[in-house]
Amino acid sequence: MEERVLVVDVDCLGELATRNGLLALPLDEIKKKVERFGRFVRRSEAENDESMRQIIPYAVFRNRDEYLLMKRTKKQGEARLHELYSIGVGGHINPEDGRLPWEAFENGFQREIREEVSVKIHSMGYLGILNDLQTEVSRVHIGVVYIAEVDFGGFNEKEKFTGAMAEIKVLSEYRESMETWSQIVLDYLLLN
Repeated sequence: MEERVLVVDVDCLGELATRNGLLALPLDEIKKKVERFGRFVRRSEAENDESMRQIIPYAVFRNRDEYLLMKRTKKQGEARLHELYSIGVGGHINPEDGRLPWEAFENGFQREIREEVSVKIHSMGYLGILNDLQTEVSRVHIGVVYIAEVDFGGFNEKEKFTGAMAEIKVLSEYRESMETWSQIVLDYLLLN
């Protein structure tokens, strides 16, 4: 059976779907839209239909002055992101994650973290809503971005990711080899 993923139609997102970048908007703004309009569709349909956005949790992991920098291997699911660097952990939300759309988002977010990395989370805060209109892959996703203070214990999906904790100046050296979401979030972190 094909994977089904959480989406909200662009028409229901209003200006969230038309503004570009990491938007400093209240979490309630996206939460209310997901609660009201969230639905699950086949991933193959969602990946190629710009009339809807897949709702993706995206967490940046930090330990004092270091951030998790990882590279997506060719064994990672999204071919359009193979061999690109990332500073965010997250992924698709499925109906099995919860009965209601926002419940599924919260549970799926925790599942994605557990699947991808071994971390002890000390604190987590919401940064904003990431809408990137630059690339084909990003135009069918919208990110809900968080930053977490963690102890990083390694990758659980070693075949899909490589990387380590690194200072922000090192992240900057990899910027041009990053997925666009990571570029946008890195630019935000460098300014704040």
